[in-house]
Amino acid sequence: MSKPIEKKVKTKTILLSCLAIFLVFVSVTGGLLYGLGMRNAFVDKVAGIIPFPAAIIGGTSFVSLGALNENRSSVERFYKNQNFSEIGFRVDFATEDGKKRLKIKEKKILNKLIENKIIEKLAATRGIVVTTEMAKQDVSQSMSRYGNEEDVKKNLLNLYGWSVDDFIEKLVKPDLYRKELEKKMRETEVDFVAAKEKIKKAQAELADKKDFAEVAKKYSEVESAKNGGDLGWFSANQMIPQITISVFPLKKGEISDIIESPLGFHIVQVEDRKTEDGIDKVKVRQILVKTKDFAGWLTEEEKKMSVKIPLKEYYWDKDRAVVDFVDNSMKDFENNLEKNSAGDVSVLF
Repeated sequence: MSKPIEKKVKTKTILLSCLAIFLVFVSVTGGLLYGLGMRNAFVDKVAGIIPFPAAIIGGTSFVSLGALNENRSSVERFYKNQNFSEIGFRVDFATEDGKKRLKIKEKKILNKLIENKIIEKLAATRGIVVTTEMAKQDVSQSMSRYGNEEDVKKNLLNLYGWSVDDFIEKLVKPDLYRKELEKKMRETEVDFVAAKEKIKKAQAELADKKDFAEVAKKYSEVESAKNGGDLGWFSANQMIPQITISVFPLKKGEISDIIESPLGFHIVQVEDRKTEDGIDKVKVRQILVKTKDFAGWLTEEEKKMSVKIPLKEYYWDKDRAVVDFVDNSMKDFENNLEKNSAGDVSVLF
C-alpha cells in the first residue's frame, strides 16, 4: 500500500472513530436525559453544545434544552440581583423550597418558549415574517422609552446576563411575531370579519337616523341589549381605556365611531353628562358585538397543534394547551403557592 493511500485510510479511520465516540457520547447523554430523567450540571453543559429537544412542536420545530436552561438561568440571575429586603422577602433557590419555585419558573418558561414557536408557525402559514433587522429597528425606535442606550445595555447584562442581541432574539422578535399575528387574525379570521360586518351594519342604521335603543336591541350581543343598550352612569376610571378615550370627549347626544377593545366592537352614545363631587360622569348606551380575544383564539390554535415534551418531569396538557408537571406533588406545591402568593415576588414575576 502506497504512503498516500495509507495516510488517507488512517485519516478516514480516525474520523470514523471520532464520529463513533461522538455518537456514543450523544447516546449516553440522551439516555441520561430522556431515559433516566437526569438533569445535572454535566447534562446541562452538553445541552449547551448539542441541541437536545425540550419540546417538539408540529413535528418540524423544537425548543432546545439549551435555550430552556439559558432562559431559566437568566430568570434566576434576575432574582439574585434584586433587593427585596424592604418587603421582607428573600429569594433563595438553593433550598428545597427554592428549588421547587425555580422548577415552577422553568415550567412557565418552557410554556412561553413553546407558545413562541407555535406563534411563529401560525405566522408562517399566513405569510408573516419578522426579521432580526425589523426587530433591531423596533428596538432603536423604542430605545428612548428605556433610557440611555448604554444604561440599557448595562442593565440587561447585570440583570439577565444578556446582550442587546439576546434581548432582540429572546423578547423583541417573539413580541413582534405576536403583534403581527394578532393583526392578521383580526383582518382575516371568519368570526372576526363577521363581527366587524355586523357592527358596520349597526353603524349604517344609526347613520340613517334610526333610534339607538332599537339598533342596540337588534345588534348588541350582551344583556344590556334588552334595555336598548342602557348602561347607566360611569366615571372615566370605571370604563376600559379604549372606551374612555373615545367616549369622554363626546358631547351629550353624540355617538362614537366603532371602538375596538378586547371584548369586541362597540358603538357608544352619550345620553347625558354631569359632574358629581368634582368627578365628571357620562350616562351611556352601548352596542357591543363580541369577538374572541387574541389570547382565546391562540389557545384554540395551540390545542390543534402537536406538541411533544420528551423531558421526564413535564407533559403537554392538550385540553388546556399548557405545560404541566408529571409529579402530582409539584402540582400541589404550585397550586398552594398560587393560593398563598400575596406579596411573594418569586410568584409575581
